[in-house]
Amino acid sequence: MRTAILFAATMLLLAGCKIDAGTTTITNVSIDGKAQNVMRSYVNGGAGDFECIKSVSGRCHYLLFVRDCDAAAPPTGDQPCAARTVQAFTLDAGTSRHLANLPPRLKQCVSHDREPSAPDCLASQG
Repeated sequence: MRTAILFAATMLLLAGCKIDAGTTTITNVSIDGKAQNVMRSYVNGGAGDFECIKSVSGRCHYLLFVRDCDAAAPPTGDQPCAARTVQAFTLDAGTSRHLANLPPRLKQCVSHDREPSAPDCLASQG
C-alpha cells in the first residue's frame, strides 16, 4: 500500500500538480481573557474570503492594500513604498464576503471600532 501511495504522489508531482495552501489570518482581540473581536480571512491566489465572526461594535472594518514599490528608487525614510488601497469595506458581525481578482502581495488591516488607514494601520488599530 505504501508503494502505491508513493507512486501516486510521485506521478502527481511529475504531472505538475500543485496544492497552494493560501494564507489564513485570524485576528482575535481579548479583554480580560474573553474574546471580544474575532475576524478571519483566507486569501489564496487572486481570491479571498473575509469574515467578521464577532465584534463588540457589531462591525469589522477591513482595508486591503498593496505597497507600490519602484525597485529603481532608493528607499526614503521609514516608508519607502506608497500604499495603494485595493478595497475597503465593512462587514456586520456574523457575515462574510468573497472577493476575486485580488493582486499579489496583498496586505490587510482590520479594526472593530474605526476604518483603518494604510500604511500605518497596524499601529493605529484599537
